[in-house]
Formats: sequence, C-alpha cells, structure tokens
Amino acid sequence: MNKFSAVFLASLASFACASAFAAPTSQECQKLQNDYNLIYASKGFCFKDADAKAKYGNDNCFTSKPKFSEKEQQRIDQIKDRQKALNCN
Repeated sequence: MNKFSAVFLASLASFACASAFAAPTSQECQKLQNDYNLIYASKGFCFKDADAKAKYGNDNCFTSKPKFSEKEQQRIDQIKDRQKALNCN
C-alpha cells in the first residue's frame, strides 16, 4: 500500500466515524426539540415556527406564555441543557 492509499483510507475512516456520530446527535437534537414542543403544545402554546405549526397546529392555541408545572419546567430545563451540550440549533 502506498502512502497516498494509506492516507486516503485513514481519512475515509475518520469521515465514516464522524458521520456515524453526527447522525445520532442530529436525531437526538430532533427528539429533544419534539419533546420540548410537545410540552408547549400541551399547554396551548401558539407556535410561530413553521415546522412546529405544521406538526402541532395552532387551531387550539390560546397563549404565548404558558404556565408549567414544576416537573414540566424541570424537563424543559433538562432539554435546554442537553441541546446546549450537543450544540443543537
């Protein structure tokens, strides 16, 4: 195996490993956002985000400042912390 082939294979392996980690992170970010939006939707939140509107609708919304139970607020805080740790957008 020549030097170019070895470098190419090493680069390819690095890219494959990075891609393998990126997909689960992206999936986790999406799940976290869905969980977050679901909590808000359950409290009658009026979404402005097009994706959230499409998924949850605004037909039954009635607030832009929902009130959460202590448990719900703790979960929201956990979601935000995890999103920050993962650098979710």
